[in-house]
Amino acid sequence: MQKVITAIGMLAFVFCTGVNPGQTAEPDMRVGVGETVITPGENMQMAGFARSQVSTGVHDHLYARSLAIEGGDGTEVVLMTVALVGMNEAFCKRIRDGITAKTGIPGDHIVISCTHTHSGPSAGRSSDPSADSPAARAYGDFLVERCIESALQAWESRVPGRIGIASTEVFELGRNRRRLLYGGVHPDPEVAVIRIEDARGRLIGVAFNYGCHPSGMDFRNTLFSEDWPFYAIRGIKEQLGDQVWVAYYQGAEGNINVGYTAELSAVGAEMPVRTYWYIEKKGVQMARAVLEALPQIETGANLEVEIQRDRFDYPLRESYPITLQQAEREAKAAQSRLAALEKAPEYQGTRTLDRARVDVFSTSQRLSAANRFYEADERPLTRSLEQQAVRIGDAVFVTFPGELFSEIGLAIKNRSPLEKTFVIGVTCGPGGYLPAAKEFIDGDYEIDGSAYSPKTEAFCISSSLKLIDRVVRRTGAAKEE
Repeated sequence: MQKVITAIGMLAFVFCTGVNPGQTAEPDMRVGVGETVITPGENMQMAGFARSQVSTGVHDHLYARSLAIEGGDGTEVVLMTVALVGMNEAFCKRIRDGITAKTGIPGDHIVISCTHTHSGPSAGRSSDPSADSPAARAYGDFLVERCIESALQAWESRVPGRIGIASTEVFELGRNRRRLLYGGVHPDPEVAVIRIEDARGRLIGVAFNYGCHPSGMDFRNTLFSEDWPFYAIRGIKEQLGDQVWVAYYQGAEGNINVGYTAELSAVGAEMPVRTYWYIEKKGVQMARAVLEALPQIETGANLEVEIQRDRFDYPLRESYPITLQQAEREAKAAQSRLAALEKAPEYQGTRTLDRARVDVFSTSQRLSAANRFYEADERPLTRSLEQQAVRIGDAVFVTFPGELFSEIGLAIKNRSPLEKTFVIGVTCGPGGYLPAAKEFIDGDYEIDGSAYSPKTEAFCISSSLKLIDRVVRRTGAAKEE
């Protein structure tokens, strides 16, 4: 009972004063935070889902948020999170070059990830921004400028400070959407929580890292929104104050969302979880977990900071599970069955009709993927992907540019030499799902359209661990066997 009372008392002390007591060491590291609004100033094409909707307004603003860290040895790192579904390397290079020009921070030391909200604009994902509409090109320029400004704010505001990193768990916010019939348990419900303080122990910022799609609102939503992370960030700020910077960094979320199947989502099935009411509950759930963990996090004043970057040639598909002719027959049969069911009044509003629509969607997707595979003039065997590993004291974050399945992220954590190992997903580069190897047997939405090979899970774990090993060599903080 005494332990519980002490924890509650500490929580109240931190919320009321913003100061973590007992901090005496003079920091030799410097920290700063920044954020800028990146919401388009006009309605434009939205991203996320296979849709053509144009936005009609703003539910909540989209942000670029940056954390700048300067280690005692002068190592400089920026961790940026941007409320977009994704961002290509061309945008990333423009942002990095702009930050380097204004701060001198090397581009390799700048991590840019996306939250993967499905309620944002599409411009940040275009492989060739110059080919977009004038509005999208103008937004692209605005986006780059605001992302640079976010990092610049963080860099110019840095002060001697402390950082602490710990973790907690959040169950039932994210669900394994491929295994909902088996309970949908999240393979890795861990949440990394970062506490950022100034030299006096005053709370400057809080960040959390967790794997779950911010796609609670379906394609009918035409309002810009950060989705459930908006409510999480708002809930944390309501307790800590608006002056405290709060940010969300995406994790390994390829098969994780708030509790619906991708296929039913694609055909527009009515689901009560696809509402702002529901995702507010999910965000509040995260906020409570972060706030409960925060007072227990010990911060360090003299943490080592290290970052490594490399490119790896990820193996792509060498074969496709069905022939083009088989895919054509399956698609035609599914369309015929749906047409027959749609003519029968008794099937309206039934799961049977929804399943028939899913069959049409799935077979059409498989046919499109088979066409791309068999009709490609060139079929590259590998894809070059950038990854980074950032060590802050006894914690390490390793990145992946696409949508990593949660089981792969968990395997990286389990095999890492550091107990505090976390994944930052949806960093700049080619998007798309990287499924766990066993999932290729079952197929379906995430797998049928994936460009990767079943060999890629093992390759991803290996490349991630290589980067982690590089940043761990200078520390004795490896976990006990």
